[in-house]
Amino acid sequence: MSETQTTPSAVDRFRVTVLAFACVLGSLAVWILAAEGLRPTTIEFTTEPQFAGSIYGHREAAITAARVGLVRGDLWSDAAFAYGDMLWSQDKNASNADMAPFEQTRAVTELAITYAPHDSRLWLLLAANYFRFDWLNERAAASLKMSYYTGSNTIAVVPQRLFLALQSHALDDEEFQELVRHDIHIAVNHKSELMPVLVGAYNNAPVSGRQFFEKTLAELDPSMLASIRSKREPR
Repeated sequence: MSETQTTPSAVDRFRVTVLAFACVLGSLAVWILAAEGLRPTTIEFTTEPQFAGSIYGHREAAITAARVGLVRGDLWSDAAFAYGDMLWSQDKNASNADMAPFEQTRAVTELAITYAPHDSRLWLLLAANYFRFDWLNERAAASLKMSYYTGSNTIAVVPQRLFLALQSHALDDEEFQELVRHDIHIAVNHKSELMPVLVGAYNNAPVSGRQFFEKTLAELDPSMLASIRSKREPR
């Protein structure tokens, strides 16, 4: 038998290549559609307690979708938001019986960060988890810094990030102070929507955090500082 009869032609090789490529694309499409079909459509990042509580109910569906998606950071982020949003809707003084859900929250959030380390919302969730049990925890301060580094202008995280930052011992660090000043500046520029955030952060801050807040806001908007002071809750 001659060589021309045993060697595949260029056309045959091209057809095999195209078929293999089509199979790969088809498999990829099935994988993407399967994950999207399982993905809850009601999950988004929020720090509003009532909405956070409703999102928590979709955590199992979010985890299932993320497992199908394997390495898709957006799906693991959804799962972390579904678990992590409980941080905003639960009492900080959690009993030992409540420890397991928070352990799960931290585990899912850390996994989500593995696939989406650029998402400042995930770093804030991780910081909030650490803060819940130990506000002096170095990991809490480090996670909070990462939230700044990955999303310094992300408006959605400013309210809770500022709330935690004013309570953090990391506020003694000059670099961290500059990061927090930036958040306060953002809040001043969006005071029509973030004024309650500033009031809440100020009312809940320890003496050191409150003094830093007053000094920074006095430079940016003295009249706003006076207004916030007038709304301060007695302790």
